[in-house]
Amino acid sequence: MRVALAHLGKKPSVSELLKALLPLIERAQGEGALALLLPELILGKQGEDTLPQALKALAEENRIPVLAGFLAPGPRNRLGIFPQGPFYDKVHPYLASDEEGDEGIAPGEGPVIWEFRGKRFGLALCYDLDFPELFRSYALMGAEGFLVGSAWPGEYQELLSVLARARAAENQAYLLLANRADTGSPSLAVAPDGRLLGLRHEEGVLLVDLDFAFLEEYRARYPILRHRRPEAYRLW
Repeated sequence: MRVALAHLGKKPSVSELLKALLPLIERAQGEGALALLLPELILGKQGEDTLPQALKALAEENRIPVLAGFLAPGPRNRLGIFPQGPFYDKVHPYLASDEEGDEGIAPGEGPVIWEFRGKRFGLALCYDLDFPELFRSYALMGAEGFLVGSAWPGEYQELLSVLARARAAENQAYLLLANRADTGSPSLAVAPDGRLLGLRHEEGVLLVDLDFAFLEEYRARYPILRHRRPEAYRLW
């Protein structure tokens, strides 16, 4: 299964976003990608009522699912799959005293799984990467991959790499992360064994091939999920 990640900067309007997306969708489809993942808050922290309908129409017209991060009513920091859902609201808003973050954003209620072409993907946004519990929950729900929209600051890009590779390796699942190009951090893809599969710093498309036969063989040979002993480290 091939998936495309859009390494794209924040756009000031829906029209500018659609203009930037059309060549990326054409490239993704021309290369055989089955879905396109966009970054977190692709219009920044501005609510735009027409965005969901525009993305729905774009996905329907081009016959490809488009996953995009945007500010939804609530307000919620949301990752939506267009044209028909599901929708994930960021469980862990980023709140820091000396940095701009998710101030005023209501937290999401919990994990959301996207079932696509017989595979299960857990959805997440940016700061969620710091919380292994969310990704372990997805693994225990049968997820074989994680799809993450992000606007990760460039000064922390080494941490981004560490966390992304850890979340993939400890759960033996693919992790695909589309980052906003204006932040200074790359978009990246990680294999279930922690190998970096791809990295992109320039605006454009990163294509990633997911080999689920390898995933199945690797989990059978090295079954860390089955070797868990939650009774030994349960918190009381």
